[in-house]
Amino acid sequence: MKNLLLTIITTAAVLPVCTAAQADAHSTEASASDIYVGLSFGKGEHDFKFDAAATKAAHDGDVTTMGFYVGKDLSETFSVEGFYLNGGESEIYFDASNYSKIKGTAMGIAVKAGSNLTDDIRGFVKVGYHSWKAKSNGLDSGVAESSKDDGTDILYGLGVEYNLSDRTAVVAAYDRYTLDGDSYVNDMNIGIKYRF
Repeated sequence: MKNLLLTIITTAAVLPVCTAAQADAHSTEASASDIYVGLSFGKGEHDFKFDAAATKAAHDGDVTTMGFYVGKDLSETFSVEGFYLNGGESEIYFDASNYSKIKGTAMGIAVKAGSNLTDDIRGFVKVGYHSWKAKSNGLDSGVAESSKDDGTDILYGLGVEYNLSDRTAVVAAYDRYTLDGDSYVNDMNIGIKYRF
């Protein structure tokens, strides 16, 4: 009887400690890491500057964009991301026999600064550096032509994240990629972000 009573008392004393340790271990396993990936789709605009006003009027710059990024939280406020963007394809009509289709891509790195607006919503701004490539295909007086261009410029943007869970968030953002100083690719996008 004494042994049974001693066993019950010992079990009653040790069980809460074991349960708390198991809960802590489970919480550690389930918590998200500071590494994340994301995928975005957007409606973009090629805002290219031209010498001739007539060329600007004939420029159809609305595009569909798609992006991918990998990031790491450096602190509660700052994170760093590497990204790739498919900037879509736009059309420029000089006249009936002269036109070009321009498509471009960009890849680079950006620093984000964010703050929690509510428990589930976080706002952020970002600035970065990107390397871009553009390719043009079209007709010049009935003759097929193609050309390529590239460069490095800055980008900046802002957005909000809405947490669906500890690991998953919906991200809505507006980004502007500068090209040669006076032209831009504007990207209004929405996507999903996942933490490992």
